[in-house]
Amino acid sequence: MKIGLVTGEYPPMEGGVGAFTQELAKALSDAGNEVHVITSRLSRPKVEDRSLWDFHEPYDIGYAQLHARVGRWWWSAMSTIAQIVARYDLDIVNIQYQAAAFDMNVPAINFLPWRLREMTKTVVTFHDLRVPYLFPKAGRLRDGLVRRLAQTADGIIVTNLEDYEILAQTDRSAELMVQLPIGSNIKAVKPSAVDIENTRRSLLSQEDGILLGYFGFLNETKGADVLVESLARLPQRFELVFIGGQTGSSDSISNKAFLARLRELVDELNLQKRVHWSGFLDEEDVSMHLFASDMIVMPYRDGVSLRRGTLMAALAHGRPIITTKPTTPIDQLIHGENVWMTPVDDPEELSDAIDHLAADPDLRAKLGATAEETSFQFSWDEIAAKTVAFYKEIIASSS
Repeated sequence: MKIGLVTGEYPPMEGGVGAFTQELAKALSDAGNEVHVITSRLSRPKVEDRSLWDFHEPYDIGYAQLHARVGRWWWSAMSTIAQIVARYDLDIVNIQYQAAAFDMNVPAINFLPWRLREMTKTVVTFHDLRVPYLFPKAGRLRDGLVRRLAQTADGIIVTNLEDYEILAQTDRSAELMVQLPIGSNIKAVKPSAVDIENTRRSLLSQEDGILLGYFGFLNETKGADVLVESLARLPQRFELVFIGGQTGSSDSISNKAFLARLRELVDELNLQKRVHWSGFLDEEDVSMHLFASDMIVMPYRDGVSLRRGTLMAALAHGRPIITTKPTTPIDQLIHGENVWMTPVDDPEELSDAIDHLAADPDLRAKLGATAEETSFQFSWDEIAAKTVAFYKEIIASSS
């Protein structure tokens, strides 16, 4: 099958959707498909002699053809995508939708299924249901644009039950929609005990210290400020490391403002010596820091969800995880079995949970082991197989 993946960000750009698309592209290619990734110019690989590269031609990255041709996600970009679809006779185009990655002020991407309606089949993977900004007081128009995208695509993929239930209320057939999880974008390769201990020593100031890990970009919804407030309630031996970069390539000004406020909070609570910032790390070092942490704490303000790639990474690494209760029950996540859940936006309950797990290494070991077992159902080959099956269903339904 000839598959086009349209994404607003792609490595080396930093961002969860880009990392997801890269892993999906690899898995689709391993399954025998021809994959074309259509994305931003900012994702162009570095080459020694740029004059030898015709930017109108795709770049072979081994598992896919990379079309890094889009400068701005405006209306002209839709024509560029249509040209690629026609030239390579793509069987299906899968838009990896997250409004922030597609220039939130411009809704052109929301009309791509309409633009390609006579050319190929389209599927939209909704990584979240946030709406494009457009302009102040554009509320109903923004909501309408997301509904239009859902209604004009030939199929919809959602990553969690909450989004499935919301989109099921739109006037379209539920048979054209499927819920598929995302996988970990960090491969779990456990380093040696010596390397783990050296990483811990480089961060902790006390031999009996407890290292809390937070993984992922920072924004208001992820509750990092609640975690910092919880840390202030705990004894000095508890320390925290923010693993990886703080903001992604597509992050909005509001996310960067949140990061600034978070750093100010660390200063106000006099936690400078107990909060560590790793900065951007390669995959191997991210894995190292995850294994070095005694527990991973991710107190999402909107509740834990299977659309969080950072959660999937923590599961795949077999780490004891403390997170927040989901807005809709998630069958795969069970409190006290493979995760430990606390109420949303409650620093006191969170600090109590951290203290409880710190005092019970057997419970932490149990949570970590069952977390790893849970992660097996979110493998990329399984996700790719189910994705291709859905593509085939879409194509067959309109034959």
